[in-house]
Amino acid sequence: MDLPTAWNLGDKSSYLSVDSSGLRVNYEGLGVNKKETGVIRTNHPIPPHCKLFYFEVDIIDEGKNKIIGIGFCEKEVDLSRMPGWDDCSWGYHSDDGKLFFHSGRGKPYGPLFSTGDTIGCCLNFKNNTVFYTKNGISLGIAFRNLKGTLYPCVGLRSQGGSIEVNFGSRKFKFAATTNIEEKPIILWKDIRKELLI
Repeated sequence: MDLPTAWNLGDKSSYLSVDSSGLRVNYEGLGVNKKETGVIRTNHPIPPHCKLFYFEVDIIDEGKNKIIGIGFCEKEVDLSRMPGWDDCSWGYHSDDGKLFFHSGRGKPYGPLFSTGDTIGCCLNFKNNTVFYTKNGISLGIAFRNLKGTLYPCVGLRSQGGSIEVNFGSRKFKFAATTNIEEKPIILWKDIRKELLI
């Protein structure tokens, strides 16, 4: 089963560059208007039979405008629009702490995030929900009724902005234990067990 392991160099906005590891993304534009948004998807979608998938994004530099979106989307979503602004796209944004799905108008969700923070995203296909974490702490259910062939994605519109993703090659900040059906907190080893089924 092919899992997301890096960013797809051929599936990104021209406003973004990716380092040789395939994990760090830098914003190359000025970020002065919405047309200068840059989004990138992963090298593989999350397999449909995958029950749980978790990844974390380290905010290396929030950049001048502090606009970063972390989420997931389907293949046909426009890479010049922030995660969540279009159909089949979902995102949590740094500058206002809002969730976006299929609209440019977000709904309040969690705290703002910035340089030095780590944002995690867990897609649970067992109960079709998504939750985010900030610096290892769960922020609660963000989205319900999850479906489709989904790719992790990030969007930036912030001069000097830089992020780095962790798909499990190093230890996650999020590692608390309880029952995922009762509370959205799980161990990475449990996620790995599910992914290898």
